[in-house]
Amino acid sequence: MVETAPIARSPITPAPPVTQVAGWEISAKRTSAALRLIDCTPCRKILIRANTESAVARMLGVSRDRASRDDSGRLIAEIGHEEWLMVGPPGSSIPAHLTASVDGGPELVTIVDVTHARALVRIVGTDSAKVMSKLCGIDFSDKASPDNTALRASMAGLVVEIVRSDLANRARDAAGPDPTSRSYLVLCERSAGQYLFNVLLDAGEEYGVDIEGFGIGGL
Repeated sequence: MVETAPIARSPITPAPPVTQVAGWEISAKRTSAALRLIDCTPCRKILIRANTESAVARMLGVSRDRASRDDSGRLIAEIGHEEWLMVGPPGSSIPAHLTASVDGGPELVTIVDVTHARALVRIVGTDSAKVMSKLCGIDFSDKASPDNTALRASMAGLVVEIVRSDLANRARDAAGPDPTSRSYLVLCERSAGQYLFNVLLDAGEEYGVDIEGFGIGGL
């Protein structure tokens, strides 16, 4: 009998064609649309709770309502009081230095893998802020919510975590960053993943939104 590895599936139905990455079933769809919606649920998602004065908090190095990337390219965002989210590529491990500091330190720290418990969606494009504003009462202007802003809010009746995460290596000119790289990551409970994806599609319809396969825009 041929043995096969189990396949992990997002709560969001993948748009054909379908392929696999790191044991996950994903969409491999390509699009030339200016506004794209990407299911990033396969990304490794780690929730960390620690005192803001702890060694772990200092190691994470991210202040409240902000996000940044570590040396390995993982996204780290402080999404609430003494609560951080770490997002890495599918199949990536929890950083060894993080677990080592927890094992050897006196502070109370919890590290929980929420990869399969949370859905993660990226919307990218010049009009992405307009779509977000239709569903959420937050001010998504550059002045109020610049790149690397992180927050917890209500969107379309859901409690979500939002990180403005403009695409890496974006082109720049005299006016600043390329507006087409503007992007938001939205995280919600797994059970609401398909609903969140659908409402973002509906809200983006007037701007020509299309689905793009995972990995096209990067983490």
